[in-house]
Amino acid sequence: MIKNILNSKFFLIVQFIILSSILLANDQQSLDTSRIGINNSNISTIKDSLIDSIFYNNKMRYEIDSINSTSISIDPIKKNKNDNLVEEDIFDAQLSESKTIFAEAIISDLTGDTLEAAYQFELLFESLSNIDDLNSSDEFKRLEFNRLLTAAIDYYEDEAVTLDKVETGFSVSVLKDKLDEYIYDQTLEDLEYVEERVEIIPGHIPITYNQKVASIIKFFQNEGRKSFQKWLNRTSVYKPIVLPILEKEGVPPELFYLAMIESGLNPNAYSYAHASGLWQFISSTGKVYGLKKTWWVDERRDFIKSTHASARFLKDLHEKFDDWYLAFAAYNCGPGRVRKTIKKQGTRDYWKLTRLPAQTRNYVPNIMAALFISNNPEKYGFTVVKEAPMDWTEIEIEKAVSLQVISECSNLTIDLLQKYNPELKQGTIPPLKDGDKYLFRMPANASKDFDSLFALIETEKFQEVVFLEHKVKYGENLWLIARKYDVRIKDIVSINKLAKAKYIKPGQILQIPADGYDLYRKLSQKKSAGSKQIYYTVRFGDTLSGIAMSYKTSVNKIKKWNGLRSDRIYKGQKLKIWTRS
Repeated sequence: MIKNILNSKFFLIVQFIILSSILLANDQQSLDTSRIGINNSNISTIKDSLIDSIFYNNKMRYEIDSINSTSISIDPIKKNKNDNLVEEDIFDAQLSESKTIFAEAIISDLTGDTLEAAYQFELLFESLSNIDDLNSSDEFKRLEFNRLLTAAIDYYEDEAVTLDKVETGFSVSVLKDKLDEYIYDQTLEDLEYVEERVEIIPGHIPITYNQKVASIIKFFQNEGRKSFQKWLNRTSVYKPIVLPILEKEGVPPELFYLAMIESGLNPNAYSYAHASGLWQFISSTGKVYGLKKTWWVDERRDFIKSTHASARFLKDLHEKFDDWYLAFAAYNCGPGRVRKTIKKQGTRDYWKLTRLPAQTRNYVPNIMAALFISNNPEKYGFTVVKEAPMDWTEIEIEKAVSLQVISECSNLTIDLLQKYNPELKQGTIPPLKDGDKYLFRMPANASKDFDSLFALIETEKFQEVVFLEHKVKYGENLWLIARKYDVRIKDIVSINKLAKAKYIKPGQILQIPADGYDLYRKLSQKKSAGSKQIYYTVRFGDTLSGIAMSYKTSVNKIKKWNGLRSDRIYKGQKLKIWTRS
């Protein structure tokens, strides 16, 4: 099956990505050769010989010579000598980078590198989120962006070969789409008659059980069982944190189940609509409620700060609509949409607002279903395996050091430190001004020697990431600069706050992350703590079966990880292998 995909569907997808990138690049980028033919015999060199050469020069244009099911040919068009160099459009540059990441994600997925594929897709949707924040009034560019976003979502949800084996930040978004399809596809024969009942307790949200709630409970018992089980297991971690905050903010405790449905109680959850964190705030709403988002931190991921913000947001929505169900609907699709639907349909009864978006119509039933199952899991066939609660002390850190340094001084893993401090995006304490301190959650089981060891960290190591100043030269673009310093375009845009700019210009000074950047990029990859990637050098007499046996894996997996079509290997060949840490 995989072989057929590699020979047909995957090949066409990659050709589409490359072709789109060339067309988008227009007269800013070029190829090193005058004519390129892409076919099955050289597909393994696409990344090295094509993507690099397509994106990093700016001397000529291209016309499409021919397209068929096995190849794409591209011819250069001679450029007029009087043509002037055009300033590079930041929107275009980031879109091109996103297409490259998409290609990397597909290749990783189809060659069985599950964790790398998950990482590349997280990068992809983060990059697309940054593009969505850019100002562009060009409808053709927005169209191109929407096409890429739709293609990425469709592949991630429907075509991915290995991604269902790991939980990623998008797992909840995928499940929501599946739930919408499940509800949409139901027939009258699928629906069971249930007697509707509503329980109203002062100070709490109304608890409704009806046919729709029963249907969604059934979904969680079957297709959504694996995901909901993980959510149930996490309640022991986040309930003790969230409930006291909800009480302090003066809102009903049942709002906890809204977070459960929004993110699966995963602070790193991320949606296709670019919402993030336990409560799935979008950037603009988060900013209104005091949640900061920079290259260094994203407070939407902080389970305490975001809970305070969400409680205040929901309280405001309840004041506007004087109804918790309508407030929930507004949280999902926006207050403007809810008000318009109420006006059109002439009712304030949430259950009768049939013109709301499908996901919003399922939103309150989702919350009700989560509440019923969580309060009596055994009744619905679940057994809760409680995760250990979080216990920490807040310490003041005056040094902008990496989590690697804190890990070594505290004798705790980086993964654990990141779990307690999920707002840190780059695996480091953000830069601090003189006298500033960062409040860091230190797990209770940290080494007692932490303070004395941390005090010994040398001053020159405080600022782990060093930024260089780069003066933009005439003819340079973000691709060239990113390649020169081996950084990502989206990071250059974010660090230099270019979201509101249209172009970079000659003479402009850009801050470029240099020393230490590679470390933080690796720390941000969210690789599984249970496995690691190594490169094995084939020796004389080695066979794939022997190597597989040595690393307790299979020949088929090694062949997929390395894109091998046969069992033939040779001395000196490098093989990528995933093994237990």
